[in-house]
Amino acid sequence: MNKSEIHAGYDFESGMFSRMRSWVDVASWIRLTRIPRILASPSHVAVVLLACIATRTIASFFAEGPLQPGRFWELHSHIQLLVAMFQWTGPLLGSLLAAVLLIIWIPVIQFVCRGGAALAAGKPLPRAGQTLRLVGSRLWRSLFVPILPCLCIVALMVGVFLIRLPSFVADVPLVSGITGWAIGVAAIPVGILGFGALFAVPLALAAMVCEPTPDPIDSLSRGYESLYRRPLSLAWYVAFSGAMVFLFGILLGGIGGASVLAARIVTWVISPNGVQIQSAVDAITMVVVAWQTTLAFGLLGGVYLLLRSDTGGQEAEDLWEPPAAPVEPLPELPKEAIDG
Repeated sequence: MNKSEIHAGYDFESGMFSRMRSWVDVASWIRLTRIPRILASPSHVAVVLLACIATRTIASFFAEGPLQPGRFWELHSHIQLLVAMFQWTGPLLGSLLAAVLLIIWIPVIQFVCRGGAALAAGKPLPRAGQTLRLVGSRLWRSLFVPILPCLCIVALMVGVFLIRLPSFVADVPLVSGITGWAIGVAAIPVGILGFGALFAVPLALAAMVCEPTPDPIDSLSRGYESLYRRPLSLAWYVAFSGAMVFLFGILLGGIGGASVLAARIVTWVISPNGVQIQSAVDAITMVVVAWQTTLAFGLLGGVYLLLRSDTGGQEAEDLWEPPAAPVEPLPELPKEAIDG
């Protein structure tokens, strides 16, 4: 037997490393560390800043006293603001205001989200005009993303209420106990749908601008699939993203603090002006909040790509690119101009 016929054995180590191209193939969450570069994009931060100013302006018409912008991670402050708006305006006008805020924020979220997804995929930031055209062309369909889960929840709640009808006919403890058990079991799908919407709706908004065929139902199904098929992956990505937002919040807070100190020095020299310093502090705070919110929305795009890959979809690098705008051909010169 010659040496060519002798089996040399399997080289598992070289086989594994030959398939690895970079560290992101080992730990895909490293892609999220590319997204903070979006903070250097004036267009993305400016869009979020305008949305923050519009929201604060609208809320100030119904608020009792001045509104202070809260940090992005202070979810309780945002929830308290929404609850207060419903209390100040009533259910009907409050629902209308909520719809107006959705119309303001959905395109903003998608605009920034698309940029974050591009960075996570290892691509440069797309041009602002191209992304704005993409978001605008899909805005009306994107508005159905938060509406569809609400309609499904209402339909399920009607079904749960029908279970209660026998207790109105026979108001006895036995019937009430049986219908109560039935109501409890029937309410579980409502809880699954409602709790899942907290994660599915943001992921669906990302899907609407990252996939070639924007379908609200398909996008929502992707969001629910990411939550209930890969809950640990989703929890890890959310925790890592939250830590990044918090750490950058400290960094941006330091920048904001130094800016406030500089503004105080300037406005208190020679002739102190209290209104001027308060306005300067408000402006600096709004910019810091817009910076931090931009990072959070950008991370949403990266998280969507990672979850799409984890659930068996395309790889993160395979981010769909919208077709470029057609280039108008230059007008042809008349024959006389060429002959002359």
